[in-house]
Amino acid sequence: MNTTAIAGMHGGNSGHRNNRRLFSTDAPVLEWSQFPADGFSEPACGVIYRRKQRIENGMPLGGIDTGRLDLNTDATFGYCTIFNSICPEGGPLELPFLGMTVGEQVWLLSDPREAYGGYMWFGIQTPREIHYWGHYPVADLEYEMPGSPVNVGLRAWAPFLPGDSGATNTPGIVFEVHLRNATDTAQEGRLAFSFPGPTQAEAQIEAHSSREKARMPYGHTWIALAPEPVKAERQTVHGEFTGLVVTSEKVPEIGYALGVVGEAEIEIGGGLAIRSPSMSSGKAWAKIGSELPEPGETDFSGSISVGYQLPPGEEKVVRFVLAWYAPMWIGEGPHTFTHMYTTRYKSALDAAQFLSREHDSLLRRVLAWQEVIYTEANLPNWLQDSLINILHLFAINGLWAAARPPIGPWCHPEEGLFGLIDGITENPAVEPIPDTFYANAPLVFFFPDLALSTLRGYKAYQFANGAAPWIFGGVVGAAIGGYEPTMGAEFAMPTPGYQTTTNGPCYVDLVDRYLLRTGDKGILAEFYPSIKKNTIYTMNLRPEDGADGIISVPSGNLDPYGPNQPPGHHLEWFEAVLWFGMTSHVGGIHLANLRMALRLAEQVGDDEFARQCKDWLEQGSQSMEDKMWAGSYYLSYNEPKTGRKSDDVFGYQLDGQWMARFHGLPGVFRSDRVKETLETIKNTCAALTPYGALNFSRPDGSLSQGLGYGPTAYFTPELFMLAMTYMYEGDKDFGLELARRCIHNLTINTLSTWNLPNLVRGDNGDRLFGAHYVQNLMLWALPAAMEGKDISAFCALNGLVDRIIQAAGKRQFDVENV
Repeated sequence: MNTTAIAGMHGGNSGHRNNRRLFSTDAPVLEWSQFPADGFSEPACGVIYRRKQRIENGMPLGGIDTGRLDLNTDATFGYCTIFNSICPEGGPLELPFLGMTVGEQVWLLSDPREAYGGYMWFGIQTPREIHYWGHYPVADLEYEMPGSPVNVGLRAWAPFLPGDSGATNTPGIVFEVHLRNATDTAQEGRLAFSFPGPTQAEAQIEAHSSREKARMPYGHTWIALAPEPVKAERQTVHGEFTGLVVTSEKVPEIGYALGVVGEAEIEIGGGLAIRSPSMSSGKAWAKIGSELPEPGETDFSGSISVGYQLPPGEEKVVRFVLAWYAPMWIGEGPHTFTHMYTTRYKSALDAAQFLSREHDSLLRRVLAWQEVIYTEANLPNWLQDSLINILHLFAINGLWAAARPPIGPWCHPEEGLFGLIDGITENPAVEPIPDTFYANAPLVFFFPDLALSTLRGYKAYQFANGAAPWIFGGVVGAAIGGYEPTMGAEFAMPTPGYQTTTNGPCYVDLVDRYLLRTGDKGILAEFYPSIKKNTIYTMNLRPEDGADGIISVPSGNLDPYGPNQPPGHHLEWFEAVLWFGMTSHVGGIHLANLRMALRLAEQVGDDEFARQCKDWLEQGSQSMEDKMWAGSYYLSYNEPKTGRKSDDVFGYQLDGQWMARFHGLPGVFRSDRVKETLETIKNTCAALTPYGALNFSRPDGSLSQGLGYGPTAYFTPELFMLAMTYMYEGDKDFGLELARRCIHNLTINTLSTWNLPNLVRGDNGDRLFGAHYVQNLMLWALPAAMEGKDISAFCALNGLVDRIIQAAGKRQFDVENV
């Protein structure tokens, strides 16, 4: 299993009578290790973080299209988007939320970074240590509390169930507080939970709300207009869920429900932690054993407390439920979009009651699918942990709009329109098509219904000339393409953007992935005309060069939709690199596109277009092998008419080869030359960094200077594709080592587990650019390459994808067609 260490189940206050833990607390620091954990029949694995390894972002709690609430490693709330502060993200709140009394002693169950002085004056104790294990969508915390007769663990989780998009679309979190009496005498006290609620602006978002634009470092983003304060309505409810419901007087649908599972005697009040910790916050927490603060009429914060009694040596679990309802998010101008969860739940209370009823089965299903991964013998521990945790990007970046205007009538009511935001911090946009190309694997594996809704969006937004849309809406590429940027979460204002020469192949690839995943012949018939039109457009972007043009960037080395850019700029995924004429990267991608289009044409019986694709493929391949081969690798670019040529070794020149192999197709480069090229990359780009493989190198293995992104940069999703290419071509060990280097750097060195960049410096491993980039979901294609399988074979019955879905409690999507 390639483990660094195997830890026991015990830790913390040794010698106490009740020493159970959610997970072992004696695991080593900043290492992947195996350990027994509550709810798992076999050892789990992961990295345990502690106070000296505080990371920038805690694990996000939330599902798909629910928004997310980060739980930081110091047990405070972090960023919060559940009330539609998406771009920019709401927070960080940095607020403690959980406290406990044991007899007369008050414990704040967090370790605030800056605010301890606001609590100690009131005699409040904080933990000596918090052991934090995140395995999305579950965060397990164990507290070290010297002198406390009651030990505490916290399991916070949200429903995320592969194969079940409906349950994963539940806007709520369950917080399970494990109280353990470590003495021979009975103990009692109270638990208190505090939540800040929506801001005044968030509590007033309704149809046709808008925001004003403000200039930010990487382009446009938006801030809410300051509204007049509105009142918060409050009610107490009892039953299967007992607690507090807070809603907006102006928009009654907006609000949250905070309570406990089942009938209980509770106290309710206003929030205990205000948005900037202060002495008044400490005073409020100090009184949780006897009273909770009174809220103001425009205060949306809330708190709840419940008593507990523990016989000697016994344990009790108190389950808090936090559910929310914020139906609409803001797009451009008058555009507002409705969350898909509003088609399943009618209110925050409705979602809270669902979680109260179903919490036991939902959690069992979550842990069951994770155990499939933890027990998959072919996966090393670092990859098991990373495959689970990388799915957190859906909670941060996933939006699922109901089929309502301004989305067009083409959108199916039962499926809505799913989209991923990327560049959410720097330059947000919905569905940048190359980013979804990188991110789509786990989506099409586990939620093919969502993948299909996105594909229908691309088809509906395709331009009349056949060009694929660049984005559904947002900021990225607007200045380059000469377009006015829109709101970062806009779903209905597509633009052709730029990178036109690779956008079309992304679209063809994504459709083909879905078809391989599902075998749905009806979808093939629906999408084939669009695929054909797009392929014809892409292959004619440089018609004047004949066969050479098939593997080239567009005419004049200019993007047809980037009129403001000089030649060579912003032509493809590696947008900051100059490209001229024929390129091995674009050329290989075009050839992979043609292999996919040829197969689809043959499947629908379009013999004429199949012959055309075959002709293009043969001509383009001939130009590639005759004019781009440099002896031990392919040239970066070559433009014979002008004499422009680059003999730099481009580390990711074989992306098209990976595309073909992942789709079960023959390669697009000569097989003997693929092996030579991979050996050259191993000895140059990969040899220059211990963290992955650089974008470029000189043929002698020295750094290549003067290139976009800098001489030592590399993209994380590209690194994963390169690693998989080695695997498909027979060098599994080196491919796996490449991927491990990258993941080790992200998780251990830079502590970026839940805030993943897309660009890394190869000289020191530092993050170079990006936050929360969905491109990193490319990692989920790695297990298929490890097994030498294409999409269809990897998703077959009893394979890893199928077993994960079955463990999560769902049958495969159209499994009989796979």
